[in-house]
Amino acid sequence: MKHNQRLFIPQKIASALLLAGLSFNALAAPECEYELLSRSSDWVEQVKVADSSCYSSWFNAPEDAAIGIYSETSIKQVQRVLLDEVTQYDGDEQQAKRIANLSELIKAAYFARYSTQSNYGYYSEQLSRELAQISARFLSSQYAQSTGREQVRAMSAMSIMVDSVKQLPSAMPAMLDLLESFNRQNSQQLQYVDGLNNLFRAMNGHVARDYFYADVAAHQEYLVRLETFVDQNRWALGTDAEFLIYNAVRESGRLLASRDEKLRSQVMAFMKRTLARNAIGTEGERLWIAAAEMILFYAPEEGKKLKLEQSKSKLELSVLPYRYQCQGAAIIRSQNLSEQQSEKACEVLSAVEADFHQVVNSGWAPVNDDHNDNVEVVVWKDNDAYVAYSHFLFGNSTDNGGQYLEGDPSKPENVARFLAYRYDAGDELAILNLEHEYIHYLDGRFNLYGDFSDTLSSGHMVWWLEGFAEYMHYRQDYQAAVDLIEHQPMSLSEVIETTYEDDTNRIYRWGYLGVRFMLEEHPQHMARLLEFARKGDYATWSEQAKRLGVEFNSEFALWLETVSSTDSGSHNGDRESDPSPQDSAKIVSFGANHAQDYSANAYEEHLFYIDIPSEVTEFSVSIEGDGDADLYASYQSVAHYYEYQLSDFQRGSNEAIKIQPQENGYIAPGRYYFSLTARESFESVRVTSKTVTRSPNIEQDDLTPKLMSANEPMQLKVKQTRYVGMYVERPATVRLWITAADEIPSNVDVFVGQHSWATRESFDVSGQQSDSNEFVQFEVEEAGYVHFTLSAEQQGGEVELYATY
Repeated sequence: MKHNQRLFIPQKIASALLLAGLSFNALAAPECEYELLSRSSDWVEQVKVADSSCYSSWFNAPEDAAIGIYSETSIKQVQRVLLDEVTQYDGDEQQAKRIANLSELIKAAYFARYSTQSNYGYYSEQLSRELAQISARFLSSQYAQSTGREQVRAMSAMSIMVDSVKQLPSAMPAMLDLLESFNRQNSQQLQYVDGLNNLFRAMNGHVARDYFYADVAAHQEYLVRLETFVDQNRWALGTDAEFLIYNAVRESGRLLASRDEKLRSQVMAFMKRTLARNAIGTEGERLWIAAAEMILFYAPEEGKKLKLEQSKSKLELSVLPYRYQCQGAAIIRSQNLSEQQSEKACEVLSAVEADFHQVVNSGWAPVNDDHNDNVEVVVWKDNDAYVAYSHFLFGNSTDNGGQYLEGDPSKPENVARFLAYRYDAGDELAILNLEHEYIHYLDGRFNLYGDFSDTLSSGHMVWWLEGFAEYMHYRQDYQAAVDLIEHQPMSLSEVIETTYEDDTNRIYRWGYLGVRFMLEEHPQHMARLLEFARKGDYATWSEQAKRLGVEFNSEFALWLETVSSTDSGSHNGDRESDPSPQDSAKIVSFGANHAQDYSANAYEEHLFYIDIPSEVTEFSVSIEGDGDADLYASYQSVAHYYEYQLSDFQRGSNEAIKIQPQENGYIAPGRYYFSLTARESFESVRVTSKTVTRSPNIEQDDLTPKLMSANEPMQLKVKQTRYVGMYVERPATVRLWITAADEIPSNVDVFVGQHSWATRESFDVSGQQSDSNEFVQFEVEEAGYVHFTLSAEQQGGEVELYATY
């Protein structure tokens, strides 16, 4: 149930953007932090000269900012200053910095006000339109095409502001003009290319907005220009800038979501020409995927006529040509594993399985109604291939290190599948998270009755799911978890209360400690809990797990003291999915909000990484001490003093790297690698990591059923569950489209009941993509009501419903 509707941004581009968005100051300029701005009489001037390290505080402003410097009156003041700067802009670096800062504050204001609009209202249409017009004026300037660092930051900030204010029609001609500046020379400047890509971010952000579709329909030349752009820049295929061409096709195809038949016809013609010009197996294969995905999602009937599912199967066979049947449950499918490597993978999984059964005493007996006798282990040759193909072929999200898709184990035809990729193309196996995800398969088959949603139905389960997989991987050798005992203490009750909305440390590392304690100190109680899970009695599991948490809190605290004293200093056990064999013995996990002292001789390195989850709003790493140490960093790839993406190089050992948030106010999730290198020897250098996490507030839904009519759109906010009914007057084919109505990522599924309200467990038809864009079609044999249940297991949001029959 994973369908990634986000724009494609390749890893190299993400790394370059990380570098562009970093501040190398040890301390943020205090006068530009939001709290101080709000008390300053000349706050706009402070914004103009602000350091980018202050941006995070702008995006995380308090609710009452809506009646302070984020009020409409105040933002109009910023607007006037921004207009003056844009009018006078001649490409000067300092001008560019001021323009970037002012537009960044406007983006932050719109972001912060969006979540508080029910209490404070939102900005006027006129203000939003005027801001977009200022953006268009800037983007139309010849200086918008300057490729200096600050100039590109200004261009990027001004172009994405169009999406923040949701007024793309006002700036579409200017953004297309800027897109057409793309050439072989500036394609080497990755930040500039990403700024051009903001057109496609904005098109993506305007999905389900009829005024945008109406504007595109009224300007047929827009699609002509986009198709011409694709055709004239095929030279970029296979380069780092390829994603720009791919997104041009993908976001043009997303216009099929429009209800304007003339526009849909024009878009479909574009998509069909793209399919014809870019066959599977050619250099344009990625463009074929972009067009096929949009047709299959937004126009499935046309997809059937074009036999795209058959072509999809052909693509799957061509990119995964190798198949190896293990002696056990696993079937290895891969792009480039040799027979010897596949055999080695089978040996690893076989050892993991034998260990699993011994630890949980399963008797090798599956739970009832589980037909997942086998599991496909799909191994892509690298992360680029994983991102390019895996979501389209199998529906998993790809902003991760791999994913297990259990499916519905009660169905005999179900295929359990684990998607993974290699981090090295050499002779070593090098499959990321192989053992961890295989444990999830075994756990689901032998310990947990039902599917994933059943398992989570009563709560108090996440600590076991992720903690057990970590325990089976590390056993007593997980220093990153042990380090948390002193710096982020938790009770056993708190560990057991963990949900997937919590941070990485709590989910994985404290989960590990909780599971380790229960398995090693109270195996009989853990065995009893697993008896409930194997029967599907998750309500009793939840009740008993809570009780055990309270009962063993004191003992757990004493056990943690023992573990901390006996395990401390044993860092060689940090084996968490290392990215390359040559580094596997040296890289260790470093906890968030953690400090540790190091010593080194000249040119020695200490390598470590920090995993950042999706809810982090601030992230920095600093060093302080004697001698001369340097800090190097990379995003999603190993950092060394000789190979890195960024460094705060200074004499001495006082340096800091602060990661800036994305447009949504959150730090890009993923793995950040660091190298602490001795330029000269040092005796004591302290490394300190700091993060700030913000979890969303969960409100309550109105559970009163709403009534909708055919051919009339309806908007609803879904936090967890909403009910919508529609009366169908005659036998007919009913079609229902659901689209996300705001820019905040969400995942709202729909379950249809023809005779009663549906649930996740009982329904006639369902749409369960990984975001809030759903399409279902079904036959109604007689007049009467049909029932739509909208459900968000994780992240809810605003959606629009539209039905026809």
